[in-house]
Amino acid sequence: MPPTTFPFKSYRKGQLEAIDEARAAFAGGKRFVVVEAPTGSGKSAIAVTLAREAVSSYVLTAQKILQDQYFRDFPDLALMKGRANYDCLVAPTHAAAAPCIAGRRFTQCDDCPYFTAKDVASAASNTVLNYAYYLAELNYSGGFAPRELLVLDEAHNAEAALMGFVQVSVSDAALTRVGLTDRIPHVQERLGYFDFIEELLPRMLGRSREVELELRQGKSESDVELAALQTKQWLDNQGSRLRLLLDSLDDELVDWTVERRQEDGGHSLTFKPVRVASFAEPLLFGFCERVLMLSATILDPNTYLASLGIEPDDAAVVRVASDFPAENRPIVVRPAAKLTRHHLDRDLPRLVAAVAQVLDDHAEEKGVIHAHSYRISRHLAANLPRHQRSRLVTHDNAAGRDTALHAHVRSSEPTVLLTPSMTEGIDLADELSRWQIICKIPYPYLGDPQISARRDLDPAWYDWRTCLTVVQAYGRSVRSRDDFAVTYLLDADFPSFLRRQRARLPEWFLEAVRPPE
Repeated sequence: MPPTTFPFKSYRKGQLEAIDEARAAFAGGKRFVVVEAPTGSGKSAIAVTLAREAVSSYVLTAQKILQDQYFRDFPDLALMKGRANYDCLVAPTHAAAAPCIAGRRFTQCDDCPYFTAKDVASAASNTVLNYAYYLAELNYSGGFAPRELLVLDEAHNAEAALMGFVQVSVSDAALTRVGLTDRIPHVQERLGYFDFIEELLPRMLGRSREVELELRQGKSESDVELAALQTKQWLDNQGSRLRLLLDSLDDELVDWTVERRQEDGGHSLTFKPVRVASFAEPLLFGFCERVLMLSATILDPNTYLASLGIEPDDAAVVRVASDFPAENRPIVVRPAAKLTRHHLDRDLPRLVAAVAQVLDDHAEEKGVIHAHSYRISRHLAANLPRHQRSRLVTHDNAAGRDTALHAHVRSSEPTVLLTPSMTEGIDLADELSRWQIICKIPYPYLGDPQISARRDLDPAWYDWRTCLTVVQAYGRSVRSRDDFAVTYLLDADFPSFLRRQRARLPEWFLEAVRPPE
């Protein structure tokens, strides 16, 4: 029988071995344990078992929907999200815009859903948070203490979460809104923008003190007072991030890209770190003694550990094989169109024809098309045969993503989810997807200066991120041992890509690949 810390009556293949290896690695002095296990292997049960065995833990997920899944499956974990997810009992708004943040308290505030949840979560031994809330709360807000174990679910997202937390933007419109007259300069040398930030920061702090004084003297309960507090919060938050930016300039391992853009109301500056390895310990790992990291797509342990500043000697890597039959999840390589920037216009009609063939072959089955870009997605939606377009469920931007997903899931018809941005974090088990298409090799976008600089610095990272996206997309449709679906790879460059990346791709992925047609 499994121990009481294991949440189910029996183990899936590889679970017990992974838990035992992780325990042994921690007992042997490793601070970091990385568990690579394919989709459907039960990573969450491994995470919960080791979290329960620790004195205390934080369990982090990349998405709020995954938090809900943890809480639903393991209700002994406390659940905590950001303020905007909790209703205010005083005003028709959420806790992020409630009167209490302006210092106003009412009788109803004693039962505030946000602070009630926070009290429970901070007192609990095991709490599930999302990356964004954990980073903001532990580094800036307070209320949560250090714990023994940090569990990173979907740990391949940790670097991106840090990247999003550390990057910082300043705009003319935002400065105007908070009462500052400074404007984004245009300089010849990139370092001039850092000089601008160094001059701006004291004025931001001074403005914050002015607003604080105004709030102390205020006596109204008006929206003006709430706006003043939001101004102060923005100034303090951005000030902390800009101070982190300036302090890092002396670190030879940290470099920044700077993007100056024209937008409504003036110009903006966005600073992005090329690498976040130097930030991982103080901002992410430093609040816990040990770290358990789980993902289906570690792929290249050395590249992964380096991206987070982890020394290989401090970490143990545990790998779990897939017990999903390869015949249930075939990968059909069908080179149809060359979709690099120089060939895209010429070959998009060939892609349309190849996608149309797959749609005809699966006329009575739901499926998903991973388009990789909105340009490809829109072209397919506009140019597939009319009788096939009626099956498509798609979205034009990130805001429409969830609506499209829910429409596909709820429909009883053989709908096709056409999307450029659902390669991970969605579950299309069983009849929700009996086939899927990966149109294009999903290379990270080199038009982003941060991505371009990172590739130049570390080409292995660029290949790793590409493989990661391919394997994550592959895992959307076959979610259990008895599930089945076929995946089609249509990019003409996929055969050479698979050969080049053979050492990086998991064996359980490669065993499902059929030779190119």
